[in-house]
Amino acid sequence: MLHNPNPNYEHTLHCTQEAVYPLYTIVFVYYSLCLVFLLLVRPILADKCLPVRGKTSIYAAMYLLPILALLHAVSAGLLYYSFPYITIILSVISSAAHFAFQLDQSMKSLVVTTLRNVRNLVILFGHWMFHAYGIVAVAELRQLPFRVAFLALVPLPVVFYIVTARFTDPSKFHLE
Repeated sequence: MLHNPNPNYEHTLHCTQEAVYPLYTIVFVYYSLCLVFLLLVRPILADKCLPVRGKTSIYAAMYLLPILALLHAVSAGLLYYSFPYITIILSVISSAAHFAFQLDQSMKSLVVTTLRNVRNLVILFGHWMFHAYGIVAVAELRQLPFRVAFLALVPLPVVFYIVTARFTDPSKFHLE
């Protein structure tokens, strides 16, 4: 499954296209099934349930489905390529938002409430798993011993927030 075949020991075939292809086309299959059911089933239901307003909703959906298919065709590759980076950015933002909702922003309070409250601990480990997933996805598991060292960066956003939270107190800003 995670092996790239090497037929006749000449060229390595990279199988990423075979892994992405079904995930890319399943959305188009779904849109085509929606369109088929829209054209076959919805007119009957719209005629019986909503005799006047049903026709306009069918026309609106007939415009929307091709637009969604075009949007998926254009942006799915961009999303697939940038997904690890989006994951890392969102994990940092969600971790900072979680700590920002704490009332007491002192270093001691942030550490104590995170370690003593089970809910905060579960949220912290969830953020760390999300962040680690993004780091592993960016590293692509090549040169494994070197890339595993990047996993030491997982707690860095939390440590950075806790250490620098005292500098962001709005009451300490001087308006001169």
